[in-house]
Amino acid sequence: MELKESKPEYRPKQRTPDGQLDPDQPRQPIDARDLLRVDSKDRNLYEPSEFSLPHLTAYTISWLATWEIPTTYENISVLNARLFPSEFALAGFPKFPDAMRTNRTLLQMRPKYRGFAASDPRKGVFLSEKGRQAAAKVMEAIGVPTLEGKPVESNIVADDRVATSWGERTRKPAQIILDCRGKLLYRRYTEGKFEETDIVHFLGLVSLYDHTPASELRKAVRQLRADAQSAGDNEFLVFLDRVEERFSTYLNRADK
Repeated sequence: MELKESKPEYRPKQRTPDGQLDPDQPRQPIDARDLLRVDSKDRNLYEPSEFSLPHLTAYTISWLATWEIPTTYENISVLNARLFPSEFALAGFPKFPDAMRTNRTLLQMRPKYRGFAASDPRKGVFLSEKGRQAAAKVMEAIGVPTLEGKPVESNIVADDRVATSWGERTRKPAQIILDCRGKLLYRRYTEGKFEETDIVHFLGLVSLYDHTPASELRKAVRQLRADAQSAGDNEFLVFLDRVEERFSTYLNRADK
């Protein structure tokens, strides 16, 4: 399987002038470079559960998606090696990822094998429901990643992609809209860079995946619109108008 990477999205507004992570922002990697700051997990946390390599990689992919970092072959290889060096780093060179091992694992995750994930050469790897369940099992055993010794924001995973689906959460419209304002798509909109956005940013907004049926994507947008109306957020309603206009073709596809 060949995955070709588009350039990762960097978010300089979340860095201080000296290039460090902004302490006022949620503690999480903000671009692909920050993956090198993620700490390795203690083997004693996951080895007793005998998780397969696809299980561990599902955990990796779920966090990349949560952080809105492209789920490409390269990024998955790097984060796999950072989190699980004994499994995914080169033997004798623990600081370097064993890209071939990650590649073989991704092949095992495809629909006709484990069914954990599907991939698109332009967009990256996307977990299936089965893959999300696998990631959640690993999450229960080892917890959230740490960044330079400090846990990342744990509520991000619970809110977005691993613990629950979009429709299963108890809805709090004002909080949901506030969370969406922190997503990369909305930030690009406010920065005047909306035309630079792509489908991966839209999927990050609605916390869904590329293989999600278009009817469910439209439902998620309608629910966001209802949330904005409930919260009295007219500015966000205007933003949603732009979203539906920009991603009209993608949203109005026929379900597969």
